[in-house]
Amino acid sequence: MRTDLGRLISPKSVAILGGRWADLVADRCEEFGFQGPVYRVHPKRAAGGQEGYWPSLKALPTVPDCTFLGINRDATLEAVQELRELGAGGAICLASGFSERPGFDGVDYNSRLLKAAGGLPVLGPNCLGMVNFFDRVSLFPEPVVARSVERGVCVIAQSGTVACDVLFAKRHLPIGYVFSTGNQSSVTSIDIGYAALNDPRVTAIGMYLESVGDSAAFRDFACAARDKKVPIVMIKAGRSEVARSITLSHTGAMAGSEKYFDAFLQRLGVGRCDTLAEFVETLKLLHVHGPFSENRLAISAGSGGDMAIASDLLQGLDVQLPKVRAETRDELGKILGGHVAVGNPFDFQTGIWHDEPTLCQMFSAVQDGEADLYGFFVDHPTGESEAHIDKVPVRAFIAATRATGSKGFIASTLSESTPASIAELAIDSGVAPMQGMLETFRAFEVAAQIGSSWANFQPPRLAQRAYATAFRNVSEFDAKKMLSSAGIKTPKSIRVIGKDAPGAAEVIGYPVVMKISSELCQHKTEVSGVSLNIDTREKAIKEATRLGRITDEILVEEMIVDGVAEFIIGANVDTEFGPVVLIGAGGVLAELIEDSVVLLPPFSRDDVLSALKTLRSFRLLLGYRQRPIGDVEALISAVMSLAELAQDPTLGIVELEINPIIVRAQGLGAVAVDCLIRKNGEE
Repeated sequence: MRTDLGRLISPKSVAILGGRWADLVADRCEEFGFQGPVYRVHPKRAAGGQEGYWPSLKALPTVPDCTFLGINRDATLEAVQELRELGAGGAICLASGFSERPGFDGVDYNSRLLKAAGGLPVLGPNCLGMVNFFDRVSLFPEPVVARSVERGVCVIAQSGTVACDVLFAKRHLPIGYVFSTGNQSSVTSIDIGYAALNDPRVTAIGMYLESVGDSAAFRDFACAARDKKVPIVMIKAGRSEVARSITLSHTGAMAGSEKYFDAFLQRLGVGRCDTLAEFVETLKLLHVHGPFSENRLAISAGSGGDMAIASDLLQGLDVQLPKVRAETRDELGKILGGHVAVGNPFDFQTGIWHDEPTLCQMFSAVQDGEADLYGFFVDHPTGESEAHIDKVPVRAFIAATRATGSKGFIASTLSESTPASIAELAIDSGVAPMQGMLETFRAFEVAAQIGSSWANFQPPRLAQRAYATAFRNVSEFDAKKMLSSAGIKTPKSIRVIGKDAPGAAEVIGYPVVMKISSELCQHKTEVSGVSLNIDTREKAIKEATRLGRITDEILVEEMIVDGVAEFIIGANVDTEFGPVVLIGAGGVLAELIEDSVVLLPPFSRDDVLSALKTLRSFRLLLGYRQRPIGDVEALISAVMSLAELAQDPTLGIVELEINPIIVRAQGLGAVAVDCLIRKNGEE
């Protein structure tokens, strides 16, 4: 981790090397009104007598804090070494052709760059640079409107284009810093993040990452951000196939690296957004209000149509719409009359639209403390004169939030319909100017999830283990012995050669299940290797003969006939996140149903219960359609025991899956009727 980035990101003097790209950066720096010296370095222009140019870095009158290198990669290597020897504060490298080009000579160039830099902080290479609105410094070739910012968010993007997208958007986001980090050969996004945490002017951090890199380092950074009460929002692009390529079980296919990463971020209280619009709006809401302890929302508009759309959009989001209290309903009835239906969402109609005192009284009544955030949706004409912008209801809403001490937002249904004057008025008044209805709701959902995770903070352990080059499958019989020793119930079971299977069935008692027993075949149903509900000796003989043609050994087991529901519980030991536990709807349709949730250790019984409640299939355990209530506590115990097995480094478990575990009626337990264990080591 680098902590010496002050001169790089908040320079008092800058140098700019190069031609066309450097010219653009110099123009931007001048437009921003940077107060320190700006040294242009260009040997040919200096030799030609052009005023204001220096022939080399060594010729400069002072050592620059930050230097923008708009030159090719070979010249970059020389300049970086020279800057290091001079004792400069840092460099920004525009050139590409480094580690983003594996298979060519880029890796070698990257090594040479790191050697040349030594302890010099280098942003990039393959990056556009940075914009510091706080200190009015732009070392960035693209045109950006300079504005003074006292408090704002920090945006860190591996992609220069994404950085531009955020800078160019007309979304009225108070931005303090924007960094394009490129290849992160020297200075990483996490390094920049720590520097932002040390700046009290930063209100929130937004990150666009194509790879997290060191997950343990990111975990520590997220913990530091939580300690400083600076929320982090992220977009992570890309989909890794590493987990799938080494996984045989359903657990790996269902979970995948993205689901692991979602669980990782949730535990850390880092919000994840899917689109740049959500990303910007979430940062804006966090800038104004910070994270929310709960997810209760109350919204109003002078339009039934807008509120109907809002109701539909909120379906499926983790946002609560509290019912209006009787006292509030009565008070609103007195203010508006009995012809206006009171609810949440609330269409207050337009009868009082131009009556500012009554509007303020109404909004104050709505803000009764039952919600964590109060919103008012109103769209304005844009591109018109100020005379066409109706600020009466906006002022009334703002006055109500001041009077009640509520957290509020003013939002346009469409993102384009918020004029700058409305956004500035809202920000200055401590109200969030949100743009786009769905983006607004997603922003609140993410901000509330961050607050909830912070309140119940328990960082993941990340007990990473390197995978061996060879693996071996454990037979189901031996795997169930391991489960039993860990306290997980399994059926009565006997492993025999084919001709002895009918006798084993008699010993166990009908009905029984017969399965092929082979480490080479982990999904037995795919080869017709399972026979269920064998309830007579004749059936036992017939099925033993059939299965005996597939393998020599047969597993004969008690058949569990009184199950309430089937679940899948499993664990993969991921190289990045360590043991990852999955719970979901089980059986042969597990992958098709896609009803699952991921947990990262350490977790508690309460955490498991909370995870179960997110599953659609959890309702099966609650007496669904007059069926018995399932033994939820037994299922939770099985998950806890499975997690302990997966985390035991002496066992070398790579994959562990129980599918299904049959949950019986309350008090009767849960039984692992089929399982798979894969370990490190030779067959």
